[in-house]
Amino acid sequence: MCKKLFLVAMTVLLLNGVAFSAPVAGVDIADSVSFDGTNYSLNGTGVRKKFVMKLYVGSLYTNQAFKDENEILDGPVSAVIRLDIISGLITSKLMAETVQEGFEKAMGGDSSSLQPQIDSFIGVFNEKIDKGDSFTFVGVPGQGLTAYKGEKELKVIKDDYFRKILFSIWLGNDPADKNLKKDMLGK
Repeated sequence: MCKKLFLVAMTVLLLNGVAFSAPVAGVDIADSVSFDGTNYSLNGTGVRKKFVMKLYVGSLYTNQAFKDENEILDGPVSAVIRLDIISGLITSKLMAETVQEGFEKAMGGDSSSLQPQIDSFIGVFNEKIDKGDSFTFVGVPGQGLTAYKGEKELKVIKDDYFRKILFSIWLGNDPADKNLKKDMLGK
């Protein structure tokens, strides 16, 4: 009986076409995602920590494996960053403030040239954020960035420089969390 249930469960998973890696901090991480007909494979995943608190799981998806962040930030590489919230301490206000700080840090302390786009983007975090929510940022060079909360598309920023700077928050020279950057790049 157990073997039959196992076979049925495996068949359902295979038919759905979604495979998962081992869970990270309790979050099932998909081996691949698809947006606008483009398939992306998991490049790497890790946990964003501040002090000893685990805040979210960050995952990077690309169309091929990359270990060099410059190929993603500067090259013609489409990529996806997904944040799965694992802490009840994350609030809309905290995410907005943290992202604003991330832009300022990524831009050497002066984010004024992108402030209208940043203000528009930060609206993605206006709704209440709960543990278990996810945010996905799909960056396509030459097209910009599309932001989702769960499966719902919330914002499109048609600015390639904005895409690069947003991804620099996690993958740049001075990232929010060096260990998370390393994990997302599969190093």
